[in-house]
Amino acid sequence: MNQNVLKACLLGGALGDSIGLPSEGINARRIARLRPGALRQSLVFGKGMVSDDTEHAVMTLLSLMDHDGDARKFSAALACRLRWWLASVPAGIGLATARSLVKLWLGFKPANSGVFSAGNGPLMRAPVIGAWFGEESEKRNEFVRASTLITHRDPRATEAAQMVAHAVALVTTGTLTEDEVLDCLQTDIGSDDLRTRFQKLRVSLQAGESVEDYANSISRKPGFVSGFAPETACVAIYAWLRHRGDFRMTIESVVKAGGDTDTVGFVAGSIAGAECDPDRLAPDWLANLRDWPIHAGFIERIAAGNKSRYPNWPMSLVRNMCFLLIVLTHGFRRLLPPY
Repeated sequence: MNQNVLKACLLGGALGDSIGLPSEGINARRIARLRPGALRQSLVFGKGMVSDDTEHAVMTLLSLMDHDGDARKFSAALACRLRWWLASVPAGIGLATARSLVKLWLGFKPANSGVFSAGNGPLMRAPVIGAWFGEESEKRNEFVRASTLITHRDPRATEAAQMVAHAVALVTTGTLTEDEVLDCLQTDIGSDDLRTRFQKLRVSLQAGESVEDYANSISRKPGFVSGFAPETACVAIYAWLRHRGDFRMTIESVVKAGGDTDTVGFVAGSIAGAECDPDRLAPDWLANLRDWPIHAGFIERIAAGNKSRYPNWPMSLVRNMCFLLIVLTHGFRRLLPPY
């Protein structure tokens, strides 16, 4: 495990999450009108907060720190954290994840609690597993599968999460060319849904298409990247390769593509961030990331191996009530022009 890669992956994901969060659920056309020009944190008074994407990544890392050699024990530790995370009433939780965590509270084991869905939940937990295990492909895939099954049983969710983890792991191996990256990632494909999107990814990269144009070509709804895991994984990986070495542009391009912007921003930020110097990740974005208990300093501490309690119940409940009010305020703001 490379601690710098782990730190940069987590920070990059958190920044992508915080930049994308104010645009979640809006189409690309409306985002262009509401947030013209360069993007910055804008959730509350020019500052940014994180959503469930970063929270899941933190819980995954803490569970890996407890049990990095035993996937079953790791799964149990992560499931326990997710149960208490649900008890803190998080805003914006996905339906499949919520149903699965209720099943955990009802006594289902982590390997059996997931529901049949190919939503984005597992992609929130995959990047940190990729950073943790690096080139240990068997371990990486085993732990991604264990993490995925807690909430999602659809094989398409597993393969998309494994591809995202693999993309982060490739960063730890050194500099690979675009074609080498694509050849490696192609080994994760099992379904037609991911295969067709990945084939189009190759073609679009060669043609130099924008991230928004590529997203529109594979999305179920133009101007809106959905919460379908193969779609999110491919758009995030496309943005990383299309703007490789430019962290800001990677994040801005996926957010401006619309849809599930916080998760796509988180995944793209995790991959692109892992390839960057953690101390040079958009300093102004880092300075404006203001949340509790997850902020830049907290992420740096746990990435360095310092264990921490999370979720911090019942204080997490208080935080989430405040967060919900902020999100509702944004919801009302969207009722106003420009349309």
